[in-house]
Amino acid sequence: MAANTVNMDLNNESTIATDSLLNSSTPLSLKAILSPSSVLNLFLIWLGYRILLALYNISPFHPLYKFPGPKIAAATFIYEAWYDWILQGQYTNKIKEMHKKYGPIIRISPHEIHISTPSFADDLYPSSSSSRIRDKSQHQLNTGGAGPVSVTGFSTVSHEIHRMKRAPLSKFFSRSQMLLLESEVTDHARRVISKLLRIGGGKNGETQDVKEAFNCFTADVIAQYAFGESLGFVDQEGGWEPNFATWTSSFFRAAYGMRHNSLMRKSASALPFLAKMNLMGEDVKRVLDVMTVLVPEFIQKALGSESKGGRGGVFAEIIRGMSEGGNGKRELTEEEMYWLSGEGFNFLLAGTETTAAILTTITFWLLAKPEVYERLMQDLGGLKPETIKWTELEQRPYMWAVVHEALRMMPGVSHRSSRVARTEDLVFRDKKTGKEYVIPRGTPVGMTSMIQHWDEELFPQPDEFLPERWLLEDGKPDYKLQKMLLAFGKSGHGRACIGESLAYCEVYIMAALMAFHVIPRAKLVDTTRENFDYHHDMIVPQTKFGSISCKVAIQ
Repeated sequence: MAANTVNMDLNNESTIATDSLLNSSTPLSLKAILSPSSVLNLFLIWLGYRILLALYNISPFHPLYKFPGPKIAAATFIYEAWYDWILQGQYTNKIKEMHKKYGPIIRISPHEIHISTPSFADDLYPSSSSSRIRDKSQHQLNTGGAGPVSVTGFSTVSHEIHRMKRAPLSKFFSRSQMLLLESEVTDHARRVISKLLRIGGGKNGETQDVKEAFNCFTADVIAQYAFGESLGFVDQEGGWEPNFATWTSSFFRAAYGMRHNSLMRKSASALPFLAKMNLMGEDVKRVLDVMTVLVPEFIQKALGSESKGGRGGVFAEIIRGMSEGGNGKRELTEEEMYWLSGEGFNFLLAGTETTAAILTTITFWLLAKPEVYERLMQDLGGLKPETIKWTELEQRPYMWAVVHEALRMMPGVSHRSSRVARTEDLVFRDKKTGKEYVIPRGTPVGMTSMIQHWDEELFPQPDEFLPERWLLEDGKPDYKLQKMLLAFGKSGHGRACIGESLAYCEVYIMAALMAFHVIPRAKLVDTTRENFDYHHDMIVPQTKFGSISCKVAIQ
């Protein structure tokens, strides 16, 4: 009995001691982990790992070791982040300097190669009919893939998944479909011209920035086609602002922060909540409203209810195609709604700023170089502005040349476009030295429009607006030179801009109507080529003043 009592006492003491140890160990462990010495040790471990990783990146053991370029760029992404994020979009200029020093092929980050030789574009961006697989670089997609946009075809790494997501959309942006849309484009363009003349006419006419007018035009056209109703920017009371492009300027400013800061990317999911709490700027709230409210509302209308004008646009057709029997009468899953919302927002984003910038460039140079305008009007001789057609305009050689010179100087996207050859090694030969480089499969390789379009061998006097460079000796268009453009992400490439044909339709029609009706009555106001000269990159070209601008007075 005594022995049992002793054993029970010992067991109780052991249990009490164990409980005491457990209860006291938890707070002690947390204190130990959060102590200054522990935090310092963790930081030193992290720093040591980063140093070892940087040393590996520039060591002979790295598969990209033999490619030329500054060692600091090869060692760490901090170099790229410094120029693009901290100095705001300056890495393209730095890459151009690196090419002058190291040659046509350089290593610009621990895992990326950049090439400046224009002829290599056909290897890097094979045609859509080619069987050569090209993925996107996840590092590049980190630039803006947050929210619904992150699940779109544009934000997809995989070549196969991209094709699957793009397939339901592509047929709606073919050239034949755009020819059917031409009357709507022309109608919107004529309303813009009328408003420009109305606001600017008379002694008390206002100075206008035609870039904002073109922003309204392009946003309303793509919204009308995609959703069956425009955003109403052209017909709004007063002038041309606000518009979709003015709201999205903050999106472009944040792009490189998103790329280089994972915490910033993850925090993007909280933006709708922050907007509701009035903790974000007005332009950010407007963009989020378009992405998370307006576009989903358009898509809900396309599910079967009638939209304004009795049309549901492209998305109504897509949803009908997704439903059994093709009647569009079914509920979308959350995943489908999320995907379609992202695609709809991408349509607006890609279909507004880029085309408006090209039209603004044409307007400026027609006013800044009267001899170009005079020759253009001779080229357009015999055409009546009341009945102009896209197909007629693109058959006029000098008109064609003016459009392509504007595309050269103001491409849709100025940032480098990287691709990954997943299934093949790429071979690059330096024509000057004869040296051959084998780029390992799986390596992101980039080319940049703002570098290629300023190649002095390909485009002599690249700083000058010279439409004549696009014409052969017999005055016919140089279609071979056209293939050297990287505008729209390389025409014919499987990942090229889906709205390329729509952009051409808008540019030809609006540029011609501007030439007939506005240019003869307009003059530049506080606008020089400094308002167009490339200074830095925010996905789209930026001047030292920010976005391009062309202010005019119309009499």
